[in-house]
Amino acid sequence: MRTFRIFTAVYSALMFLVGVALFAIWLLLDLHGFPKGLCQGAGGALIVGSVYLAVTLVRRGNTDSRGREYWLPSRDAGEQP
Repeated sequence: MRTFRIFTAVYSALMFLVGVALFAIWLLLDLHGFPKGLCQGAGGALIVGSVYLAVTLVRRGNTDSRGREYWLPSRDAGEQP
């Protein structure tokens, strides 16, 4: 599970950087029309998506499933009161 958390953190940071880069391209090149809308929309969507991933990563906390027994219906079948 730790690998997934690291992947999510790196992916979120990469999405944020690409979103900021798209906004910077729009501002530095002074784009108009379709390219302007494309850079604004894609940049905004990537930034919002990266913030969503980062917040869900933090809200889940550092819960690790090691040492826990998962419930299996096959084990409970023989233990009837």
